[in-house]
Amino acid sequence: MSTLGSFREAVVLFFFILFVLPAGGYAQKSESWKKVKDSDGIQSYVMKLPDVAVNKVKVETIVKSGLSSLVALMIDTPRNRDWVFLNMYACVQQKDDEFNWVYYGQNNAPWPVSDRDVVARVHLFQNPVTKEVVIESIADPDLRPRHQDFVRIPMLHSVWRFIPLGEGRIKVVLELVIDMGGNMPCWLINLAVTKGPSSSMLKFVTLASEEPYLSAHMDYIREPQW
Repeated sequence: MSTLGSFREAVVLFFFILFVLPAGGYAQKSESWKKVKDSDGIQSYVMKLPDVAVNKVKVETIVKSGLSSLVALMIDTPRNRDWVFLNMYACVQQKDDEFNWVYYGQNNAPWPVSDRDVVARVHLFQNPVTKEVVIESIADPDLRPRHQDFVRIPMLHSVWRFIPLGEGRIKVVLELVIDMGGNMPCWLINLAVTKGPSSSMLKFVTLASEEPYLSAHMDYIREPQW
């Protein structure tokens, strides 16, 4: 790509930012979270990592919901296009069981930014004592042949946490660190990294409160006894 082409792509990225895969823990030392946004009941934070150029992001909110409602929407990958920022297609490429699968997603970036795709291993876990649900995704870019129309995301580590607080309230937390690949400068990604995750979080909790997710029951998810 020409220097001009790289510059134009970088400038556009500044305005549209990242899209988010369902399912960020990442290695960290003594760095701390810095709040960068508080809107619509959703708080957004960033953290500088010691050995990674891109920042780690966290968005969180509190909702009235059942755990099954949140999990049901999370595993309904065709609905990703309705809430995941810029997603246009998502599927389960391989499913080992209810707790382990391989996710594939594509995002439709505005011109002239190249579209991205991602392949990730996903693991779901529920703490038998606290009933907290954790859904972790780690990119594994070589699990699927590369598509000529997409830039493969080389690194992603995300964690969704659904934490029961009592009285029907659930704290929903997403932590994410991602390298978009291609010619995207890390400093530019870091400048606007919270837009995609906060937008996705707002749409996610809204959809989870609607049918068919509102009345969903997952046999392998244990609801807390309030």
